[in-house]
Amino acid sequence: MSNLNKLFPYEAPSKKVTAKMCDINGHMNVAYYLETFDVYSRSLFESLGFSQDYFTQGFSCFAIEDNIRYLKEFLDGESMYPRFRIHDYNHKLIHIVGVLLNKDGELSSISETIVAHIDMNQRLTVNMPQTLLQKVEVVSIEHCKKGPLNFDLRLSLRKK
Repeated sequence: MSNLNKLFPYEAPSKKVTAKMCDINGHMNVAYYLETFDVYSRSLFESLGFSQDYFTQGFSCFAIEDNIRYLKEFLDGESMYPRFRIHDYNHKLIHIVGVLLNKDGELSSISETIVAHIDMNQRLTVNMPQTLLQKVEVVSIEHCKKGPLNFDLRLSLRKK
């Protein structure tokens, strides 16, 4: 695999493209890119503390903005290798970047998502509690220590 493995230290399980996932053009439909990024990033968020227990306490996270770039197509039967990193954060938001690599370790798709910390009772964005914020900070620092990304990002967070 490529240098991207180092830059994206959170490795999700590989996923095989099925005929059902392909459109009339014979490649994976865009809806399945979003689904793959969403489903396979969940365990990263759970490891940060966004668990069922946290939801029961009245908190969650919502994706508030996404950007996906399609660089190389995936065909029926090919395997995708999803990888993620926390690129940035502030008291209320997390900027996660994901990539899908092909079997040769080539960058096939880039996903950026801005996630907001939500008080479910108010359904409003609120500051993360200090313990959660510290965990996000530690993971973000570890991920970013792996090196700068070798492509431009489209989304960003405002610093307060």
